[in-house]
Amino acid sequence: MGSLDSWVTEFKRIGWFIPPYITMGQMDNILGKALRHDSELFQAELENILSSIYSENNLANLFIEKYSETPFINDYIQILENGVEAHFLGMHYSAVATLIPVIEGASRQLAIKRGVEHKHIKQTIRNLCKSCKDEVVTKKLGEYGEVESMIDSFEYFIVNNMYSKSSSYPQEDKTNRNGITHGSYNDSDYGTPINFYKTIAAINSLCFLSAIDSGLSWFPPKGSEAASKKSVYYSLCTDFSKLRVSYS
Repeated sequence: MGSLDSWVTEFKRIGWFIPPYITMGQMDNILGKALRHDSELFQAELENILSSIYSENNLANLFIEKYSETPFINDYIQILENGVEAHFLGMHYSAVATLIPVIEGASRQLAIKRGVEHKHIKQTIRNLCKSCKDEVVTKKLGEYGEVESMIDSFEYFIVNNMYSKSSSYPQEDKTNRNGITHGSYNDSDYGTPINFYKTIAAINSLCFLSAIDSGLSWFPPKGSEAASKKSVYYSLCTDFSKLRVSYS
C-alpha cells in the first residue's frame, strides 16, 4: 500500500497537516501553492484556500453526517454548534476558545475507550494515534498506508504545534492551545479564520479516529436536506458578520 509520507513532510513545513474529508485535488492545490511561498508568509494564503474547504456548505454537511453521528464527538454537539456558528458570525476568538476544549475532551474519551489514556494530553494523543494506526495496518483497513500517513501528520501537528509551548509555536497564525487558553496571546496575536480552520480540522481528525474505532464510514459526507438548511443558516450568519464589521 502506498503512503502520503512526502505530503506529511510538506504539510509540516507550512504548519498544517493532512486532514480527513477533503479530496486529493484539494490537498494538491494547497501544496502546489505552498511550494511557491515562504512558509512564514504562506499562512494568509493558506487561510484563503481553507475558506473554501471549510465553507458553510461543507461544514453543514460535516455537522449533520459526521459530528452528530460519531461517538465521542457527538457528546460535544452543542459546543460544536456554538463554535461553528461563532465562526460564521465573524467571532473568531469565541469560535476557537469554544472549540479547543473539544480536542482534549474527545481525545481523552476515545483514549479511555481504547485503553490508552495518559495523564498528559500530548502522550494521550500519541497513544491514541498509535492505537488507531496499529488497528488500521493490522486489519489492512482501506488504503491503510495513506491512513497511517494521515494519522502521523495529525499527531505531529497536535503535539508539536497546537500543544507546544506558546513561545515556540512556529507559525505566525498562533493556533496554539496554551497561548490561547492561558492568556499568553492578546488581540493582536490571533483571532483570524485560520485559527478556526486549524482547530476544526483537528476535531475532524478526531472524528476520523473515532470512525475507525466505531466502524463508521471514513468517506466525506454526501449531503442531505438537513445539511442544506443548516448551510443556508450559516450563510445568513456570514451575511450578518459583514453587518457587524460595518458597525464596529
